[in-house]
Amino acid sequence: MTDPTPNPTNAESAETIRMLNLPTDQRPAWLNDYLGHMTDPAIPATSTHPLLDLVMADTAYGEKQCTLDFPLDKVLATAEHAATADQHKLGYEENEATPRLWWVKDDGTYLMSNGKDPGGTRDENGHLPHVVHATGWGPGTDARSILGGDDFRESLNLTTPLDDDGGGTLLDMLRTAAANGCTRFKLKATFDDHHMELTYITE
Repeated sequence: MTDPTPNPTNAESAETIRMLNLPTDQRPAWLNDYLGHMTDPAIPATSTHPLLDLVMADTAYGEKQCTLDFPLDKVLATAEHAATADQHKLGYEENEATPRLWWVKDDGTYLMSNGKDPGGTRDENGHLPHVVHATGWGPGTDARSILGGDDFRESLNLTTPLDDDGGGTLLDMLRTAAANGCTRFKLKATFDDHHMELTYITE
């Protein structure tokens, strides 16, 4: 029986692999747009679907890293909202209602306050208040290329010490950085299918 699914010819696949192996500044613009922020794993020369193989290799397997950049003033305002709220929402497997930032991937990727607002109000565009999107990953963008295929929500505690020595909290870090003239908050994630480690940087 003939396979009804159209497949690229060997020549087409070979040409795509050749272009993938070019330096970024020598690739066609459409290919760089397609790749976006994806890493560039090696694609076997025998691949018959090199672009599909590239996406699968980038989003499905192994340990990955990404660094997201946020405007510090908006992150601090969102954190202050959580810190001063009278009540707080609970996320999955959370038992204690304390101030947190939730890092969410669904429509783009963003940080949001877990502080409750009366009536759960949204703005005129239907967006939740007290949300700050990562630079380049606002509403309408798809962050699968850097964060994998599944939507998620991770909690960032604002009022617990960042280290075992009982030092400052994430809220302290944000306030101090803003007072010292920093303008960016960077969230670095190292993750695989089983765990995620987060690192916070201010600049």
